[in-house]
Amino acid sequence: MKLMAAVALAGGFLAAPLVGLGVGAGTAAATPTICDGAGCVPYVNHDAQLGAECNQSTRYNFGMDSAGNTLACSSKSQWVSSAPLVGVRTLRSPCAESSSAAQSPDGVPLKCADGAWSADYWVMFYG
Repeated sequence: MKLMAAVALAGGFLAAPLVGLGVGAGTAAATPTICDGAGCVPYVNHDAQLGAECNQSTRYNFGMDSAGNTLACSSKSQWVSSAPLVGVRTLRSPCAESSSAAQSPDGVPLKCADGAWSADYWVMFYG
């Protein structure tokens, strides 16, 4: 029993400096929970061109053209027009931007429907 207590105590002493260095559970989130504006949305393709070829996916599927217009990669693997990207939002959080698009922290495309952000795979599967 004393050995187990000593091992646990030693583990705590070793873990404390790592937490101070930013290593551990606090660094797991690589993407923002929420943010405003297309500039903070992770993995947006900033070289997209309307009608050009793209790699269609169900996550991280947004692009911006040189004029700042939001595009999405369609089921035909071509960039198509999309509603303006307003940032990163969480699924089912309240919204009022009915003609906007957002991305969840894990890359799912969202639309504002009935006052809440909902998954929107229409372009990816039918567009």
